Amino acid sequence: MKHTASRWGLLTALFALAAQAAPPAPKLITIGPAITQTVFALGAGDRVVGVDDSSGALPEASKVRTVGYQRALSAEGVLSLGAGVLLGSAEAGPPAVLAQLKQAGMTVETYANEPTVESARSRIQGIAERLGMPEQGRALVAKLDADLAKATTRAARVKGTKPPRILAIYARGAGAMMVAGAGTVADTLIRLTGGVNAAESLQGYKPLGAEAVVAAAPEFVLLPAGSVATVGGAEGLAKLPGLSQVKGWKLVTVEDVDFMGLGPALGLAVARVQDAVAPAPAGKGGGK
Repeated sequence: MKHTASRWGLLTALFALAAQAAPPAPKLITIGPAITQTVFALGAGDRVVGVDDSSGALPEASKVRTVGYQRALSAEGVLSLGAGVLLGSAEAGPPAVLAQLKQAGMTVETYANEPTVESARSRIQGIAERLGMPEQGRALVAKLDADLAKATTRAARVKGTKPPRILAIYARGAGAMMVAGAGTVADTLIRLTGGVNAAESLQGYKPLGAEAVVAAAPEFVLLPAGSVATVGGAEGLAKLPGLSQVKGWKLVTVEDVDFMGLGPALGLAVARVQDAVAPAPAGKGGGK
């Protein structure tokens, strides 16, 4: 009996030491679609217990609890989920709430959300390092680069031809529509397809104006898929001032999150636009 008790005591001690040596990975809250998409793509989605409203549009995060708009977080709402780490885009806030979270003992990390491929690569690797998954981060960056290389090759096949003119519109309804000019996520997406941003003379997001749309002369209108119904589809868009005067344009959509940040699925979004504006020759396989 004494021998059995001794062995049991030894096993208990070993389990206790193992628990101390390898504490469970902290639960995560991710703020910003590109951040959330990256965490799931790295294979750490099972640790995510909360996301912002925009991230909830991602299929992989659709069943995760939301903590509100990324710029208007509540400390109480975030802390109630029991997560130890918040990973967010630079837009996450307000700053006072992030400070409260840190004071409560939560680790808060934010990452730049510049609309460049270089920023996307850096963000992926930075998040991977923070999660202790550097190899997975390098693999994810390599996959992104491979996807973009396919898109570049595809765009090069039609070099010398007139590039498609694409007007990107961010719509929250027919009465709240903005055109994506230079320096936006949509602008980068368009350029990576080999197209021309029809609103490249503008900087950032500007209200949709009839004269500007006519001058832009778009061949394609790029819209977040989630906004199509709110504007009445292509028929609804065709009734708007400006677009009603431009003939022959076609509607193209990408996922809503592809308008908000450049994540690891950027290459797939580029291929989707290319499929719509410049279908691959038969047998070539396109950018997929």
